[in-house]
Amino acid sequence: MRGIGVDIIDLDRLDIENLHFVERILSVNEYQLFCQMKSKQRRLEFLGGRFAGKEAYLKANHKGLGGIDFHDIEILNDKDGSPYLNDKHALISISHEKKYAIAFVVVEK
Repeated sequence: MRGIGVDIIDLDRLDIENLHFVERILSVNEYQLFCQMKSKQRRLEFLGGRFAGKEAYLKANHKGLGGIDFHDIEILNDKDGSPYLNDKHALISISHEKKYAIAFVVVEK
């Protein structure tokens, strides 16, 4: 199976003060990183990038929302800062600009 997916999110739509919402989006490892971030803007960018990345991953895998639980999709960073998915067949790119985050995923299996 091959696929591509892209998603963009307006960071103003995210409520990072609602920890129940944040915990529904992030894996345990992602949540630990989120909690270590000092600024609200960095937390917004991180959460928005993960949200967009997971949505893009679902699209690339031809799954609808809920097709794969967000906790089962994990996006971490290499030592150089580049993001990677917990799927060795998938590549991801995440970008932020002011109040938006966008992610692009390619899956080749």
